[in-house]
Amino acid sequence: DVEVSGSGTESDPYVFKEKPKGDVNILAYTCSTCETMPSSFPQKNDGYYGTNVTCTNGAIGEWDATEWGLLTTNVTGPTNCIVDFEEGTRLYQQILADNPNVNVRGLFNSAFTTSNGGNTIYSAFGQEGKTTYYFAGNVTNNYVYFAGLYWRIVRINEDNSVRLIYAGTSATDTSGFSSTSIQFNTNYNRSFYAGYKYTSGSQYGLDTNSEIKTHLDSWYTSNLNGTSTVDGSGNKYDAYISRTAIYCNDRTVISGASTSSWSVSGSNFNYAAYSRLINDNPSPTFACSDINDRFTTSTKTGNGQLYNSSGVASPIATITADEVAYAGGSYADINTNYYMFQNAKVSDESVNWWTMSPYWWLKTGQVYMYSVVMSEDGRLDYFYVDDYEAVRPVISLKACVEWEEGNGTTSKPYKVSISSSCISVEN
Repeated sequence: DVEVSGSGTESDPYVFKEKPKGDVNILAYTCSTCETMPSSFPQKNDGYYGTNVTCTNGAIGEWDATEWGLLTTNVTGPTNCIVDFEEGTRLYQQILADNPNVNVRGLFNSAFTTSNGGNTIYSAFGQEGKTTYYFAGNVTNNYVYFAGLYWRIVRINEDNSVRLIYAGTSATDTSGFSSTSIQFNTNYNRSFYAGYKYTSGSQYGLDTNSEIKTHLDSWYTSNLNGTSTVDGSGNKYDAYISRTAIYCNDRTVISGASTSSWSVSGSNFNYAAYSRLINDNPSPTFACSDINDRFTTSTKTGNGQLYNSSGVASPIATITADEVAYAGGSYADINTNYYMFQNAKVSDESVNWWTMSPYWWLKTGQVYMYSVVMSEDGRLDYFYVDDYEAVRPVISLKACVEWEEGNGTTSKPYKVSISSSCISVEN
């Protein structure tokens, strides 16, 4: 059912023909960076990745590297598509290749300290039911050296961008924070102050930047998007960062202490992350239910609100409490043996670090956020939204960012590069 023709030149590319599948057929493939075209259609882990897909009749095509197949939309009739590949390995591909053991966790009711053995990653369903891969427990191979700083890989997002949490200026840094004294919001006496952005009187408002967002926007400019924040080829580090990655500030209400309805300052209620994580059988999620809570730069996947006060893209946020739970954190148990704790511990017992997950509202006039206790503890807890706590920046490298070298260990952290075609895309 497969036939290859053509000479492999630009004007006469190799053509891969197969029996049509429904209305869509892969007519041909090209390789824009290949010195020698592959003699057969590229297979997964052959050292290629799909970039552009061009289809006839107005159809829109996208190459799914995880399933290694063509995804199409707007198909109205018989359609032929050409897939363009490039040589090389993307970062997310290398992470999966280095971690061939893919496990699934079923329980989240205690601290998770299992060693990943340098070869294990976990999978779960995330946004729109798509697969995401995440690290958990005592991890030794999720270090990335990027923009002159060290980061830990949290997960491969559903769109193959790679989520990183700041770890400091060295792989062994224990103070990987952008600050140890930032309020999530300066005010605490209305429930809408749980918003990464908020509007007075609105559950899902997006008018005003929180204090923590203002801080992170400034940090992003200084470290990733300033005039001197460039790689060896002169590309700004900002070009590496995904515009479509979602950061979830889940302000939905599922059940409450006395009501299941949101209000500005009325009866007590619990935010959804409370209901998911504070029970005998916690059930964290990577999905974000309301589009207004999906903080993104692009409006293709979320609310399009990750810009600074000058209107410049600022695709940065913090971790969610759910992501901490997946990583091994627990509300009930101390955990000093998981990677989230290793680069974030101080002797001051009064300092903790923020997540962007609201916890609950008390009608006495306080809104609380989840945070992580740093001082020899590592467990999930909650604090007033106007407390002064530490901040750990979180970014997501584009799916098209290429692996350059390294295996993710402290001595050989992953290092990345970017192609000209990757600079101009959102992910």
